[in-house]
Order: sequence, then structure tokens, then C-alpha cells
Amino acid sequence: MSLQRTELTGGLMFDERDIIDAYTRQDAIADGMIFNAGRIANREIDLTTNLIAKLDKYELAKAIVESLETVRHFRQPDMKEIEVNGRKVWVDDNGSVITLMLPEDY
Repeated sequence: MSLQRTELTGGLMFDERDIIDAYTRQDAIADGMIFNAGRIANREIDLTTNLIAKLDKYELAKAIVESLETVRHFRQPDMKEIEVNGRKVWVDDNGSVITLMLPEDY
């Protein structure tokens, strides 16, 4: 059995045996925390329901387009920040799904 060890900030190490629970994307969709907006430009796009509640449909469309441009430009899975009409929107690209959220959603 091979365990993957991961280093956290500060040099702390953990492996799979240390994980008590995991909250998956499917769990968040089932719980209504995120909404899958579908496949856009060959990428799955998720939006937090809080983001949907606080941005109008034009701001959401702008956020999706800007997030796709940002992800395409950087080409590295990571958390990025964009601004939509003065509001910070975080873009989490895990390599397979792009999730847009407000900072308080993280």
C-alpha cells in the first residue's frame, strides 16, 4: 500500500490516513452549495449559489468569460482573482473544473 504524503504550509506533513472526511464536488452540488453551469469552451464551470444570488445574469456571464480568459492565459491550475463591476470573484481551476465564487464562499 502506497500512501501519498503532502506538505502543508509550515512543513507539516499528512497522508490519507490523517483525513477524517472529504466534501466532494458531488456533495456540494447535491447540497445546493454549487451549481454546475455546464461545459463551456471544453471546461466544466461551477458557480457557488451565493455568487448566483449576488450577481445579475450579465455580471455572471462577464465573470464566466473573464474566468475562462484568465485560466487560458495562466495555463496552471490554481486560484485566481478577477473583478466584476468592483466585486472580487475568485476563480478556482483544479485542472478539470473551474469554480467561480465570492471570497466568503471559500
